[in-house]
Amino acid sequence: MSRRTLKIFQLACGLGALTWVGLSPTAGKADTVVVTASNPSGWSFDNRDSNGVIIATTGSYVSGPATPPLGTGSANLTTGNGTTGGDSGSELRNSGYAGTALDSISALSYSTYATSWNGQQLPYLMLYLSNGDRLTFEPTYSPAQGAVALNTWQTWNALAGGWYDDNGTGNPGVGGVASWADILLANQGATIVNQSDVLGGVRFTSGFASPNDAFNTNVDNFTIGIGASSTTYDFEAVAAVPEPSTWAMLVLGFAGVGFMTYRKRNSTQIRFT
Repeated sequence: MSRRTLKIFQLACGLGALTWVGLSPTAGKADTVVVTASNPSGWSFDNRDSNGVIIATTGSYVSGPATPPLGTGSANLTTGNGTTGGDSGSELRNSGYAGTALDSISALSYSTYATSWNGQQLPYLMLYLSNGDRLTFEPTYSPAQGAVALNTWQTWNALAGGWYDDNGTGNPGVGGVASWADILLANQGATIVNQSDVLGGVRFTSGFASPNDAFNTNVDNFTIGIGASSTTYDFEAVAAVPEPSTWAMLVLGFAGVGFMTYRKRNSTQIRFT
């Protein structure tokens, strides 16, 4: 086998392997991480009652609903008994961003779907900070990105939307929400922290609202950028199976390596003395 042919085989094998694990040759700048129950990647579900006490977990990774924006599944957040119980909360949290400087966040977006809610509240995003503050983004307070709706996937750019915090920067009921720039100004030097050893500092929530409602919502396609790099989380019921083209590239690469090993083992060098 010529050196050029060997290079082609090696390239095919390498690209196939990268695609198989969900990466790309430029994965250092923009990664996609497939999250499943067996590969949580820092994410965990919990349910808390109206007093904040952890109760039985009902969140899960599911297929659908409809056609998610990324892959075939999503994270499902439900509260109550299907009819009432909207004053409790179903949460999906990530503990892997503790220590991240707030002003280093360069991207923050996610997609939502709801089949049952209180009429306005889609899953909202919260960040816990080292200064004791909590930041909240709710899609319903970003009307420029579209009106919230049932039974449809919608994608929200949180950095271009409205925020509020526990310290009064932005208030949906009084004066309206604040911009991300205002949030940064009010929280200079702050970093993300985990709420506890159990509860991560990046949080998606459904519920904690009206007790006579129930919430059944979904989250997918969460992207967080830190400086020049970004990570997108694809929530799935099961791990993705490699595409047929990927398998073909892998087989081609492995076949080339095997052929070269065979030729080397069976070749004979003739020496003249």
